[in-house]
Amino acid sequence: MLPRRIVALVRPSRRRPLRAFLTAWAVFALLGAVWAWATPPSASPDEPAHIVRAASVVRGELFGPPSAWGNLVHVPQYVADAHRTTCFAFHPEVPAACPLPAGEDPAATVVAPTSAGLYNPLYYALVGWPSLVFHDAAGLTAMRVASAVLSALFAALAFAVVSTMRQRRLPLLAFAVAATPMLLFLSGTVNPSAVEATAVLAVFCGMLAVTLSPDPALLRFRSTVVAVSAVMAVNARGLSPLWVLAALVVLLLLARGGTVRRLLRRPAVLVAVATVALGTLAAVGWTLSTNSLANAIAHPDDALQFPGVGASPVTGFQRVLLGTVGYSQGLVGLFGWLDTPAPDAVLYAWGVAVGALAIGALLVLRGRRLLVAAVLVGGFLLLPALVQAVYIHGGGMIWQGRYNLPLFLCLVVGLAALLDEDAFRSRQAWARVRILIVGGAVVGQLWAFESVLRRYAVGSQGSMKTFLFGSPAWQPSGGVVTVLIAATIAYAAAAVLLLRAVPRDAAATQLTLVAGDPAARPAGLGWPAADTARGGRGAAPAEPAPVD
Repeated sequence: MLPRRIVALVRPSRRRPLRAFLTAWAVFALLGAVWAWATPPSASPDEPAHIVRAASVVRGELFGPPSAWGNLVHVPQYVADAHRTTCFAFHPEVPAACPLPAGEDPAATVVAPTSAGLYNPLYYALVGWPSLVFHDAAGLTAMRVASAVLSALFAALAFAVVSTMRQRRLPLLAFAVAATPMLLFLSGTVNPSAVEATAVLAVFCGMLAVTLSPDPALLRFRSTVVAVSAVMAVNARGLSPLWVLAALVVLLLLARGGTVRRLLRRPAVLVAVATVALGTLAAVGWTLSTNSLANAIAHPDDALQFPGVGASPVTGFQRVLLGTVGYSQGLVGLFGWLDTPAPDAVLYAWGVAVGALAIGALLVLRGRRLLVAAVLVGGFLLLPALVQAVYIHGGGMIWQGRYNLPLFLCLVVGLAALLDEDAFRSRQAWARVRILIVGGAVVGQLWAFESVLRRYAVGSQGSMKTFLFGSPAWQPSGGVVTVLIAATIAYAAAAVLLLRAVPRDAAATQLTLVAGDPAARPAGLGWPAADTARGGRGAAPAEPAPVD
């Protein structure tokens, strides 16, 4: 019999992923809700269009007649008012105090345009339902919270899957870098970008666990996460199937020999493959039937136009590739209507963290792990440029940095998982890394949060004194100080919980004592017995071993 302590290291406790999932879901949802509280109405990219789309979808109106401002649909007056509360958009010096006409019935049904009128309805159905419950502006806040809970669900699934891996210290810690202020800001608004990004990450982490830390006892759980997350992801936005395909395929490069064939003989994997295929067919079918991805090309008179129409694909590719650093602002912090960047120090800190991770991986890794790391970096750099190259001639320059959030999340967590934990053999060095990453992330998050809240309250030129102690032109319910205190408590709690979740010592130290001797592998712990039908200690395992 194996000592219980070693057994616990060999096979993750069944309670660990559930506990990690529930805790991470609560933390991510809380952080998104705090951003929803602190963000004025209509203060995220195209949020009025997404709000109107969500309210119309839950009322059964999937389409509306086209116009130069978008599809026309029927929604409550308070939903339509989202278009009239954008006086500060593109004007960072203007506070978010937009007066509305008095005397209107907020529950009255009116006609409103939405440029998102042809988008896949799944996300909008899942976040638009509060508009059926509330009959005033409280419904908009409730829709934001619903979106925050939904995006947090998939971020938590990704975190839970990683927590089941044998070498999990670095990828768990990487969530502090992957969960940028921009991701949390978007999760607290009505916008499918955050849900798309976290769902793609959950797909990627499921594949990551299957290939890097196989365990037959966890295969059904991991396959379910991949299937459910992939269905949500591919139906989030028009480009989403591309990101899901990348998340699924890139990690197959880690597989050796007949690994894929063995996996495809498992019922859980077959069900997941079928589910993902059906979800993708539905998503592609919707996009093709509505032409939502290229509507501006097919119907230029009835759609918004962007600069660059008629330019060559080479121009589109070059502009996005050479502008990677600039576009990366939208991954870390480019808030509002892309008019409010995070403080320079926050952008630099995240750039240094991601750059160090990428360079370290490319210098240290070897073999298949190096190949996958190079593909992750190459995909992150090249796929956006290729998308813009395809679109520019007919639709113009449409690319925004936040569109690359799915690949960014996969890049950060993936590189951390590929790196060998032996790089931190010293417990003291690892303790410093944990504190540096988590502490730096909390400081950066709060700094970005404060700067964005101040911009909305008093404008980018407003004084700190007026912001904290005066009468700001706009402030969230409860006041700016209350929101800042709540955010500080939420981020501090998230930091403590993450530090507790990240092991202090290498998880695989004692594991090698068991894994090195096939005769010592108990069949009940995810390995086949030493004596199998094929006979002897050389019998083929039922599940592939971790890939070097």
